[in-house]
Amino acid sequence: MIDFDTLATDKDVQQLINDIDHTRRQHDAKMLVQLLEKITGHKAVIWGDDIIGFGQYKYAYKTGRTGFWPTLSFASTTENISVNVMLGFENYEKLLNKIGRVKHTNTTLILHKLSDIQMPALEELLTEVYADMKKAHKCA
Repeated sequence: MIDFDTLATDKDVQQLINDIDHTRRQHDAKMLVQLLEKITGHKAVIWGDDIIGFGQYKYAYKTGRTGFWPTLSFASTTENISVNVMLGFENYEKLLNKIGRVKHTNTTLILHKLSDIQMPALEELLTEVYADMKKAHKCA
């Protein structure tokens, strides 16, 4: 679960990836870092303990509470890779279907291994999500 009090840190991204006790997941995380840096133009930054984020945006609740969160981000464990899509998937069903074998919740794309999916379709989806995030929020 995402803790919106989580902040960007100066922890080493490569060390976090190297500490994943799963060789394929390490490889997939490195590939996602390269892809998301290419899409966003931002270097990877660790948020909290284990979220790898790219860029940031300011969110605001109806209550007036505000904070910052990565524009695009993911977390990798030995179980899977969870890509956070804060706009949800309602407008991306067609692209989501092109990716291949994935699951998703309201705001999380769950990947088992990158070799199971169509990487060009994933890149297309995340590029569109990033562009939409920049339209919807003030992103840095």
